[in-house]
Amino acid sequence: MNDRQLMAIAVGSVEATEWNQRVPVGTPVKYSPAVGPAVEGVTRSEAWCLGHGKPVVLITGKTGGVALSHLEVMT
Repeated sequence: MNDRQLMAIAVGSVEATEWNQRVPVGTPVKYSPAVGPAVEGVTRSEAWCLGHGKPVVLITGKTGGVALSHLEVMT
């Protein structure tokens, strides 16, 4: 692994940790996919990092991890 990959993993871990401190499981969110309309859902897991450092979380109505960068917490 090179320094750039290690940095991506470190940054992603910090983002996931900060998300988990602010957003408990069961929080309503709006998911904005790359293609198509935004969809509302609820978090069903804590955030974690994929192997390349992208922080993700599970939400209702979607299979697999959704990037935190595509989510907006609904208040």
